[in-house]
Amino acid sequence: MVTAWIAQTQAERARAETELRTIARTTPRRMSRGEITTLVTALGDITTVLRNADPADKAEVYRQLGLRLNYQPETQTVHAEVDLSAHRGVIVCVRGGT
Repeated sequence: MVTAWIAQTQAERARAETELRTIARTTPRRMSRGEITTLVTALGDITTVLRNADPADKAEVYRQLGLRLNYQPETQTVHAEVDLSAHRGVIVCVRGGT
């Protein structure tokens, strides 16, 4: 009886370890400060590029990013809103929903 329980426990552990390895390979990891700096540097001065871009091109970039800008003339401010739902990864639970 104890041998069967140990075998079952070891099998469950092996399945869980396999699932964790799979999740680790497919789950995006956070970028380090150095990686972010390298990425921003590689993109160049994106603000200057966008500032000088054709308005239609600029609007397309903002649309693809899910960015909405609303100008408030009375306060001379811009309200920026972004929809991140298109850029989210898949949420995975190891043992199903809790």
